[in-house]
Amino acid sequence: MHGLKLSAVALLAITAATSVASAEIILPGNPNWGSVPDSGSSAITGTQPRSGDGSLELTGDRTRFESISAAPTGFGLLNNISSASFDWQIAVGSTNPYDPDYTPALRLLVFDPNAANQFSELIWEGAYNGVYGTANEGTWYTSGVADKFWRWVTGLGETNDPGLVTQTIADWASGANSANAQWYSDAAFVYGISVGVGSGASPNYHAFADNVTIVSSGNSTTYNFNLTDPAAEVPEPASLAVWSLMGVAGLAYRWRNRKKVS
Repeated sequence: MHGLKLSAVALLAITAATSVASAEIILPGNPNWGSVPDSGSSAITGTQPRSGDGSLELTGDRTRFESISAAPTGFGLLNNISSASFDWQIAVGSTNPYDPDYTPALRLLVFDPNAANQFSELIWEGAYNGVYGTANEGTWYTSGVADKFWRWVTGLGETNDPGLVTQTIADWASGANSANAQWYSDAAFVYGISVGVGSGASPNYHAFADNVTIVSSGNSTTYNFNLTDPAAEVPEPASLAVWSLMGVAGLAYRWRNRKKVS
């Protein structure tokens, strides 16, 4: 019985170690992530590492570093995505014509086939989340999972009702406007993720970003921008824990059989 109980504990630990939270290391040259040529520039560098030995470095305005998914529903149906967040930093010495605390932007690129094939972006910016007047250059911050996003619709511009609408991802996914019209249909999905800087930030703007985290259907995926893959050198802690527990379970099994023989 002791051996069976220990095996059950080991199995439970293995299940927990492969749970809903996962991380993807995004290295330079990753075929699924890349810089979109524009007036600014974006690249994975070691200038200001966040988690590991790198982060995403952003300079100038209209900067984009993004991933477009070829999956049928991209990164997931919009109504299954409960939050999107990321780490950001304004570089020391960065300047722009808007505000000293002007932040990088996190965008979810959305396609709604049931709304005349509508393309739109749900955009996080610090200006709408209490950042202005509170941020320090050279310091890392993490956006909140309940933060507000505004929307830009291709061909229509920003969404107003009557002023600029800023609300959570969940409210955009399931909510409706003042005329009770749904913002999105149930078929809308996130086909891309973009990190960058808005237009007009000036060539002197400089910032960093890392750890883009998307929670969809309870599953959390973090995209960590790095120069090298730490998993290639050192086993991940979760993996070490799994192998340790499996080793303990194996020893208990051998001990139990040896006891039966004696």
